[in-house]
Amino acid sequence: MQQPSAVIRPYQNSDFDAFAQMVGVCWTEDYKEVLSDNPPVKMCKSMVLSAADGIMPIDLMCIDDSPIGFIMYQIDSPKSDWCQKEGYGCIREMYIRKDYRKQGYGKILVAHAENEIKKLAAQHIYLTADDDNAIAFWQCIGYFDTGEICEANNSNILIKHV
Repeated sequence: MQQPSAVIRPYQNSDFDAFAQMVGVCWTEDYKEVLSDNPPVKMCKSMVLSAADGIMPIDLMCIDDSPIGFIMYQIDSPKSDWCQKEGYGCIREMYIRKDYRKQGYGKILVAHAENEIKKLAAQHIYLTADDDNAIAFWQCIGYFDTGEICEANNSNILIKHV
């Protein structure tokens, strides 16, 4: 069976409900976090404001114009609410719906973000991961575990040189 064609595009205000729903699933099912509201509207509004300010782009992966995933990335700077390695590219969040996982969509979405980060002249990209499956995914696409633990979220720091 042929894989449906996916399109990656910037977040639009009309995507808010679908985006908030995906963020809620990501945080509760993948990160095992307890959220006070699900979907997490307040948290997503903050993310969207960072994107609108040009601090942290949010790009969606869509099939037939229906979002199946998202990625948020930035160049770390004091302007961001998350700045662990100033000047480095950072993949803040990446999510693919479970029914689309293990089909290459995550790799495509990450490659897109890496290309966007390269355009901004970062030489390294980092991210944090605390789940063995997530760490294995990132390592399979070229990230290496630094052995450092991020104090902000108690997760492993992985880096890729670009």
